[in-house]
This record gives sequence, C-alpha cells and structure tokens, in this order.
Amino acid sequence: MLLKSIKLHNIRSYELQSVNFPNGSLLLAGDIGSGKSSILLAIEFALFGAKKGELPAYTLLRHGKKEGSVELHLQIEGKDVVIKRALKRSNDDIKQEAGYVIINGVKKDGTSEELRAATLELLGYPRYLLKKGRDLIYRYTVYTPQEEMKQILYENRDIRLDTLRKVFNIDKYKR
Repeated sequence: MLLKSIKLHNIRSYELQSVNFPNGSLLLAGDIGSGKSSILLAIEFALFGAKKGELPAYTLLRHGKKEGSVELHLQIEGKDVVIKRALKRSNDDIKQEAGYVIINGVKKDGTSEELRAATLELLGYPRYLLKKGRDLIYRYTVYTPQEEMKQILYENRDIRLDTLRKVFNIDKYKR
C-alpha cells in the first residue's frame, strides 16, 4: 500500500486540509497537538470506518460541526484507489454516512460495512476480520497509537505473545 494523499474536512483539528504524501518512508513530526495522530486516525477511519470503543465517530468529527469527511488516495498492487467516508451529526449522535471506493476509475458506492469489506479485500486481509472488533493488523503493523507500544512491551510474556499472534494473524496456530 502506497499512500498518495488525504483530504480532511472537519476532522478533529482540521477544518479543510489536504496532505500529499511523498514516495518512500514518511515520518510525521511536530509538537503535541499539531495533528499527527489526527492524520493517522483519519487514515484508519478511511480504511475501516468508525468503531465503537476503538475509533468512535464522536472523536473524529470536529467539535461543533454538522458533517465531516475523509478522502484517502492510495495505490495498492498497481491499482489506483480512492476511499471516501463521511460523518454526520444528528440531534443526539454522530453517524457514518454511506461513502464510496474508486478502483482504477470505477466508482462503487457502499455502506460502512461494504467499504470495510472492500478495503480488507484490497489489502489482502483475512475475510473473518470483517466481524472482528479490532483492526489489530493495521493498528500495530502500520502504526502504534501513543503509549500503546509501551503497554505491549511491559505486558507479561504470555499477553505480549498473544498480542503479536493476533497482529500477525497466527493466533489460530497456538497450541
């Protein structure tokens, strides 16, 4: 997967921002509160959608705004891919709206779950992850949220080993 760009509209600290990613490795650096984690969370939201307890919609939509969106442009195995997801505030909640995925110019609208399934297929992740509560493979191999790596490293040996088995999809081989 090669990230090309991301467009954020009313996502966390960003009102309207586009970020173009260079080819190769990328390091997000900046002061606390400068928006590094917001970009990573927006990428995760674009790929997998909001999830209660893990990446809730209310933590993504900019405070006081009625709607927001993320549009992620990437390349996967030679395919040009665009994924767009949106959020909308109602009277008492924030919901994910339908979005779309464009693969090599062919657009397909879909619900949050349909977009998630399409993304898992594009990335070659196991299909059973569609119903799992956590996206451990992405979350711990692409980036590790602040302070969570320290938690993994300081866990006892068995818990640390179980976490790594889940991340690398080998937990079914445990004896």
